[in-house]
Amino acid sequence: MPDHRTSIFKRFEVLKTLSADALDDLAAAFSWTSAPSGKQIVLANESSSDLYFVVNGKVRVLLYSAVEGKPVLFATLGAFEMFGEIAAIDGMPRSATVEAIEDCVLAVLPREQFLRFIHAYPAFSLAVMKQLAAQVRLLSDRVYEFSTLGVQARVYAELLRIAALAGEQNGQALLSPAPLLVDLAARVSTHREAVSRVISRLQENGIIRREGANIRVLEIDRLRRMLIEEKGE
Repeated sequence: MPDHRTSIFKRFEVLKTLSADALDDLAAAFSWTSAPSGKQIVLANESSSDLYFVVNGKVRVLLYSAVEGKPVLFATLGAFEMFGEIAAIDGMPRSATVEAIEDCVLAVLPREQFLRFIHAYPAFSLAVMKQLAAQVRLLSDRVYEFSTLGVQARVYAELLRIAALAGEQNGQALLSPAPLLVDLAARVSTHREAVSRVISRLQENGIIRREGANIRVLEIDRLRRMLIEEKGE
């Protein structure tokens, strides 16, 4: 393990409040692994319970339908984010599949060590609870959208979520790299062609613009108003 391990782990939101001694304790409990792009790191319903911290690369969290194998995408996670906490907490089978979409470096924390840290470090326990609460809020929003909104509005909502993560500046946001149409479709439970039509209309109306591999949202407030209109609020 490299000497700069403490500085690496301090970049994770759930670990930022821990002392240097606690981070050293945590770092000693990790093992390290890599996952090439396309590798399935954990599988839905498998009996494993390690917690994973993404040091480099990106992964996506999803489920495949049993009949057609259609992906339903829950989240895309990048460097300094973690996954696997649900199975680490309750010891039950995995709730989703996680795949690498870029070459990844991962720090792996065994469940027994995770539970030890939950009991030993209240700040870590609270940070994990806050992350789970944020996930519940996000999934609640998406369930509402799937139940009440059409495809067009669901695409608006997803673009606004991605823009919020990218950061808004002067009423604009740069999505870099732009999400793939197939990934957007999996996020909003539709097909690629439907998403492509919505994106094309947004481009024609000057709300978004393609910039190489990126998308720039030119009028975030206008896109928000369009979503509100679709919701009938």
